[in-house]
Amino acid sequence: MTYHLKRWAAVSFLTLAYGFAIVVARITGTPRAVSDARKTGRILVIGTFHNPNWFYAHLEPLARCSNSQIILVADGYTGEVEGLKVIVPNRIVSKLLSRAGAKLLWSVWCAIKYRPDHYMGYAIFPAATTALILGRIFRRPSCFQVTSGPLELAGGGFHAENKILSSLGKPSRWIEKLAFSLTSQFDLLIVRGHKAKDFIRGFGATNRIETITGSVEMPADCPHSPARRVDLIFVGRLTKRKRPDRFVDVVARVARTLPEVRCLIVGDGPEEEAVRQQIEDNGLNDQITMLGLRDDVLELQSQSKIFVLTSRWEGVSIAMLEAMSSGTIPVVSDVGDLRDVVDQGKNGFILDENDVDGFSVRILELLQDEERLLQLSLAARQTVYDRCSREAIARKWHETLKSMDIVA
Repeated sequence: MTYHLKRWAAVSFLTLAYGFAIVVARITGTPRAVSDARKTGRILVIGTFHNPNWFYAHLEPLARCSNSQIILVADGYTGEVEGLKVIVPNRIVSKLLSRAGAKLLWSVWCAIKYRPDHYMGYAIFPAATTALILGRIFRRPSCFQVTSGPLELAGGGFHAENKILSSLGKPSRWIEKLAFSLTSQFDLLIVRGHKAKDFIRGFGATNRIETITGSVEMPADCPHSPARRVDLIFVGRLTKRKRPDRFVDVVARVARTLPEVRCLIVGDGPEEEAVRQQIEDNGLNDQITMLGLRDDVLELQSQSKIFVLTSRWEGVSIAMLEAMSSGTIPVVSDVGDLRDVVDQGKNGFILDENDVDGFSVRILELLQDEERLLQLSLAARQTVYDRCSREAIARKWHETLKSMDIVA
């Protein structure tokens, strides 16, 4: 399919989907109040969870705050959480109707069977769009989890990883306008930080917006940062969006001063072979080890001194929060809402995404100053405990949902 045909198909499909959801929302109006006798306390969640860490980071505190069951309709089973029931659409139906179509069908069935008091979707399309339609049909509040902030809204979301949104290929003012019109219909928007909130408000949205990040389970104990065996760690999908090539460039500069620097790349993706070749071309095989996908990421982070994030786009990185929870110091790009967690010079450093020299300078300063390394390591861990632990995020969810009369 040519670029122009793919773009036309994406614009047409999104116009129908967003347009239908907006019409339903405006016709049905705001949700009606429900008597205590008719409340179920259930929340229907729709989404795609690419890895277990992301799944637990978001679903576990939500389940902890509810006095009833959370029903999750997802593409695959990713783990067990007390109070959470995971429902996965039939594979044959998913092939026939697409994953989005199958999730829509299963979500309708769950809405009829479980009669939830609240509908929640992760990412604008298709999950949040489905949540809004069902919420309005069944006259219950709906929530849009703006997982990627401006990335899934600006220009219609052409930079997002969703196949239909990315098929736009370039900004679409029309789809952007529809996306923001759709966003303004939700009873609750959840963002990861102040930049995303300001961005949405800038387009005239007046509905309720709350800032709730993902969460992390705090490690019981972790070694002091100066004693750790790994100097730098990169954790993430090896994609152009995450810029692992930039991480290799940073290591190359650090290695000129500290040739014994030890670094890990954890993750896989379409850029894997290109990254391997870049490491080879720069003569960094002794400095950088590529581990691929691992199920011991938390252990690897707890053995690393500095977490390096070189992404073009982020919301609030769960991998970064997990690293900080184990006392690993973040040195990260100034993207998304990372500034809401990283306090410059106090628990880490945040730099312009293109400032490779700046990254290497900050990293060298830390690696050559054990006292500073320990100071920032302890501060990073305390920050996550206070703001992003499972308990802290569960409390935020409970306060938010209680104010909407969804949980007791």
